[in-house]
Parts: sequence; structure tokens; C-alpha cells
Amino acid sequence: MHFRNFIYFLALTSLPSFASVIQLPGGTQTVSSLTSAGISFTFTGTLTQNDFIDLVESGNPCLQSGPKYCVNGAGVVTTAGTSPVGAETSFLGTFNGITNTWTFGSLLIEISGVGTEQIFLPTSANGLGSSTPPLSLASSSSLSSLGFGAFSVSNPTITFALADTLYSDNSGSFVLDQAPEPATLLLVAPVILLFGWFRRRAQA
Repeated sequence: MHFRNFIYFLALTSLPSFASVIQLPGGTQTVSSLTSAGISFTFTGTLTQNDFIDLVESGNPCLQSGPKYCVNGAGVVTTAGTSPVGAETSFLGTFNGITNTWTFGSLLIEISGVGTEQIFLPTSANGLGSSTPPLSLASSSSLSSLGFGAFSVSNPTITFALADTLYSDNSGSFVLDQAPEPATLLLVAPVILLFGWFRRRAQA
């Protein structure tokens, strides 16, 4: 394959990287642990499974009075309660019409007309089994990688919520801050610039 054609091919196959990044209004959102309603905003435009979230969560809300059973965004316990630090527990519940098994205290993303997914899973990378789990987690992930199937919706409502069954004894909030755009966008940009340079050379 001619090198110029290779650059063109690489650029085309990288096009999904140019999907939209969901921008948090004001660059930050606070997700209360006191309600299943979470915090919502409208995404302007067409949203698909190729679009990204780019955020950092912090806050460690607590699910038991004391406060106890405080968690990071994966629902991994950071302050002990009925479960020790580094543990997680789960429950069967329904959010945005989707019934599934969720991790107590985990951060959920709901898309109106589409469904709900857990942003962070309770894995060892997110502190499961650790005596010092991370107090803050970051995600630069496409919606498809979070578990959403193929979809396309216009101007949907996006909701971030905390997964729980009883909210009256909770305290604190998740704080979500906008993170830089995915590194893949930065990696593909030089490819496009190279393609443009070779194209100009060919036309000269």
C-alpha cells in the first residue's frame, strides 16, 4: 500500500475517535447520595454509543449513618461499615427502566430512552480487596465500552446517580469534574495532519 494511502486508511479507521465528549455543565457536577434522582442535564445534539465520558470522580459518599460504609465511584468501601475497607456488596434494582445487579454506592450513568450502566466496576484496579482503595477514580471511556449497545438519540437527558436501595441514612456526594479529552483524539490529530501534508505534496 502506498504510504499516502496508508495514512488515508489510518485516518478513516480512526474516525470514531472524533466522537463527541459529553461536557459536564459548568465543568463539574455534584451527585447527591440522598436521592436516586441524581443530577441531570440535556445533551445537545445526537448522542451515540461512540461518544465519550471524560471525568474524574471524588467525594466518597457514605451509605450508613456514622458516617460509615463510604465508597468510591466503583462502590468499593473506603471507610468501613457493615463491610470492611476494600469490600463491595451488590443488590438487584431498577434504574431508568433497567433492572440489573448493581454495586452499592457505585456511580451510574443513565441516558433517557437508552438505559443505564455502571461507570466504574469493583475491580482490583479500582480498589477491590485493597486496604487502601483509591479515593478518586477517572474514566475516559466510550459509552459502548461502558456496556451500552448501539443507539442514536437526539438531545437526550443524561443523569448521574448513586446506586442504593435506602437513601435516608446516606451522607455526602460524588463530585464529578471534567477531565481532558481522550488521549486517542490527540494521537489521531498528527495522522490527519500528515495526510493533509502528503495530499498537498501530491497536488503540487
